[in-house]
Amino acid sequence: MRDPYLACVLCGMLTCLLCACAPNYAYRTHLVSPCDANCPPANAATDAPGDVTPEVVPGAYELHFVEFDDQGWLYPDRSASGEALATAPSQQIDHLMARLRQLLDAHNDLSIVVFVHGWKHNAHADDRNVQEFRTLLRAVGADEQDRAGRAGAPRKVVGVYVAWRGESWAVPSSIQSVTFWARKEAARRVSVGSARELFARLQAVRRYYNDQSASGKDATGAASERAARPRIRTLMIGHSFGGLILYAAMSGPLIESLTAQQDLDGLKSGTDVAERPADMILLINPAFEASRYEALYRVSNRYKARRFEPPLLVSVTSTKDWATGIAFPIGRSVNTLFEHETTGEEGTAMKKTPGHIAGYLTHRLTAHAPATDTAAQDSVARCQDWKSAEQLQGLRGAELGEAVRRNRQIEAANSAEFFSQSLTSGHLLKPQWTRSFCGGSYLTPVADNGKDNWNAVVWNVETDGEVIRNHDDVMNPIFQAFMRQLYADVSAHP
Repeated sequence: MRDPYLACVLCGMLTCLLCACAPNYAYRTHLVSPCDANCPPANAATDAPGDVTPEVVPGAYELHFVEFDDQGWLYPDRSASGEALATAPSQQIDHLMARLRQLLDAHNDLSIVVFVHGWKHNAHADDRNVQEFRTLLRAVGADEQDRAGRAGAPRKVVGVYVAWRGESWAVPSSIQSVTFWARKEAARRVSVGSARELFARLQAVRRYYNDQSASGKDATGAASERAARPRIRTLMIGHSFGGLILYAAMSGPLIESLTAQQDLDGLKSGTDVAERPADMILLINPAFEASRYEALYRVSNRYKARRFEPPLLVSVTSTKDWATGIAFPIGRSVNTLFEHETTGEEGTAMKKTPGHIAGYLTHRLTAHAPATDTAAQDSVARCQDWKSAEQLQGLRGAELGEAVRRNRQIEAANSAEFFSQSLTSGHLLKPQWTRSFCGGSYLTPVADNGKDNWNAVVWNVETDGEVIRNHDDVMNPIFQAFMRQLYADVSAHP
């Protein structure tokens, strides 16, 4: 009796697991053409059907979705009967790129924000990461409304949500933890799949239109009297295994940019500043082994900034992130059981993420400035009238616009004071600088690992639980304020 009973139990468990599988198809199959003015309310993100791309919030942003399956392929289009068409991949990338060209050729400047989600997430309309990304885009849109561009026009904000099956089981999060190995391997496949096409095409469009702007010409090559501000600003964000996907796509261009100084010394004409594949690349609690990070770490250490440059890549890991701090090394210990390191350092790098290895750290970000730091306390005083994201949410119309404008003025004054006090006559940052950001975060370079990190352009930042509470605390208000103000350095110091 026991054997049949056990077999029934096992069959029941297997059936439950199979039934709990998350859908293996694209959520955003309805490609729409946004209107540029007077969009009807039905196009707003809060009212948009869950299968639409892009979602449009008039006057704020539009949000595009690009989705990949477990092999890193674009999902197939479907016939009228719903059957998958193996020979017809999704047009999501082409649809996005055509829209960017349409906006640019209509003389709009763009602020493109890319987000690659992580483990246990997808492109469902109610996914927490989708909701948080909408909030971030709304904040970016509010910022851009206060920026004067060509003829006083703000940049149009375009969000790109890069989705994959980070959630493979439709079960509680705690149970999904056993999917670590399968989802990490899926993220690896996505990182070498069609996601590379997406990032390459975004880079190509950014480079072309910004080069045309810098040359004083328009997109057709004709002379233009427009101000030579970059046509496109790009912020790319990757979280958890999404950090793996983004890093895999962008680490090659970063290494190429940083090694050019050494290998083309005396030969390369033009700027002494490293070329940016994006204005800033941000990884939040990235879940990939530090052995992948070693090559970029080495070349970034050899790169010598000749004047201040905002960071090209910022990787931030919380000390309260159990997923990368505890679960990841346990999982990697299983993955690397039959692999053999050549040194102890390599063995550690095979199992831990870059944010949990002290030797790789360049900065620390905390939620409180030391009371003994006079400059930090002065910064706190300058930011006392600054309004947090929670306070801004309760405002509307002109009152909201004035509050955002005042925030930007305070942030600009705070940033200007920092650079006034911290830059040398050669326009490099002095040793042992500290910096406070409105919103309650405090940044200082790490000096206890034998490296001079004062002017590093690749940052590996350790933060505390007040700035990022846990693995999934992607848009903590304190961290979001830090991220936005740090990104503003790109505009002030291109």
